[in-house]
Amino acid sequence: MHFPTLIDSGLVDWTIYTYVFYLLFVVTMTAKAAWANLSIVPRVLLVPAALVAVLMDVIFNLIPATLIFLDLPRELLFTKRLDRYEAQGAGWRYTVARWLCQNLLDPFQQGGHCTPQ
Repeated sequence: MHFPTLIDSGLVDWTIYTYVFYLLFVVTMTAKAAWANLSIVPRVLLVPAALVAVLMDVIFNLIPATLIFLDLPRELLFTKRLDRYEAQGAGWRYTVARWLCQNLLDPFQQGGHCTPQ
């Protein structure tokens, strides 16, 4: 019996993974923004989603992002990788990172999600 691994997964699997990862990112950022106003019940319900999002972030950064950017990660999390590319200020990785941040990540966090150093 063969059990598929993350490396064996096909394009459809990674597309679904990326979509679920993105949805969990949006949920996590929304929860973060509302945290002070939440009672214990939604907090307890949202923490597991945030933990899964972080785990998915690490896996996404290690496998798909490495293939997308043709560059091994120096950071644990995908956003930190994007921050590094944005800080470069030029090149195709910068262009892709800037687009991802402006269009998919920054709108869901007050002040923006990406913070190039």
